[in-house]
Amino acid sequence: MKLLFINPKSIFLILIFYCSITKVFSIQDQKIEEGKAAAMGNTSVTLTDVWSIYHNQAGLGYLENMSIGAFHQSGFIKEQNIQGIAFALPTKTGTIGASYSYYGFSQYNEMQAGLAFGRSFTKYFSIGLQLNYLHTQIAGNYGTENTVNFEVGILSQPIENLLIGAHVYNPSHSKMGDEEIPTIFNIGISYLFSEKVLFAIGTEKDLNQDAIFKAGIDYNLIEFVSLQAGISTNPAKYSFGIGFHYDKINAHVGFMNHQTLGYTPSFTLSYGF
Repeated sequence: MKLLFINPKSIFLILIFYCSITKVFSIQDQKIEEGKAAAMGNTSVTLTDVWSIYHNQAGLGYLENMSIGAFHQSGFIKEQNIQGIAFALPTKTGTIGASYSYYGFSQYNEMQAGLAFGRSFTKYFSIGLQLNYLHTQIAGNYGTENTVNFEVGILSQPIENLLIGAHVYNPSHSKMGDEEIPTIFNIGISYLFSEKVLFAIGTEKDLNQDAIFKAGIDYNLIEFVSLQAGISTNPAKYSFGIGFHYDKINAHVGFMNHQTLGYTPSFTLSYGF
């Protein structure tokens, strides 16, 4: 009698595919962790660069130059990879931003396109808003689903070098078909101790999950190189990374370690005009 052999990776892909059908995750779980954010334990709600479009759109209000960037976030298998781009254009009334990200492979994939606006009213306060279009495709007879949702954030600088940020993803409780898209709250504080050291802490709460606590540090080692490290809970993850900065070019690579599943890298490249 012949025994049927199934490659272990195929079993894993089937499980990922099944979970994808029964629970929306990845892009729609707002788990995008581009290079610098990943390296700092995803303590990104107070960062003010082009990647604010993925973490807290209020940060766009502090941008002074047009910026564009691209990122790649690796999953535990290649079918879980996420790629995306971001663009931000400061104007007299505020900063306009656009983003696009893609998760998955031919049999299952998710796409999110966003249009954002961030404005600082003084150097002490800014607000941001983003409208998202979400698309999920499953091969075979499962078809596709589409929906829209939004996210909103605020950023405050009550004293010099101290930033306090808050962000809510999907406050309208939008759904993808019959499945709920998570509503996620992020609150964080960062303090710039000197021109070299930035320390950040924060908490993240999905209404249906336990809270996540996280902390991260960004250290300017030398003129063109910075180092990052971070930690987060539920599950416990440790992260580290390195940034390269030359003229208006910024590149980051971050590594996040899951105690059971190992390391996953994230890469970013951005340019400020």
